[in-house]
Amino acid sequence: MDSKNRVNIPAKFRKALDPINDRTFILTRGFDKCLLLYPLTEWQQVEDQLGRLSSIRGRDREFVRSITRHATSVQYDGQGRIPVPEPLLEYSGISKQISVIGMLKKIELWDPEELAKKDAQQAGIDDPGFEDLANEINF
Repeated sequence: MDSKNRVNIPAKFRKALDPINDRTFILTRGFDKCLLLYPLTEWQQVEDQLGRLSSIRGRDREFVRSITRHATSVQYDGQGRIPVPEPLLEYSGISKQISVIGMLKKIELWDPEELAKKDAQQAGIDDPGFEDLANEINF
């Protein structure tokens, strides 16, 4: 991260971004202590799914609010950098170094120390529970 709180999005992720997204991502909090970066078209699908939840039920409202209230639109510049708002940096613990992970249709941004802690807590691909999940998707 540079001194202006900008993060360079690797070229391989920018190249995979459909031109319809107009260099735009939605940046928000993750469920883990990381940030999620969605291409604009993928975020629109998230919003569609959130819109199916009830606006009457308190739990649904709280869930939608927790997902959307920290979401911010960011565009990468000519050097592939996006600005990261201070509140999101504080949430994730990101300061200088950043681990960028492709997660199918979105990107996770992690503080490397937080990611190492997360990795240490999890058994990994050899976790017995993962076998069932792999079977569900015919991995």
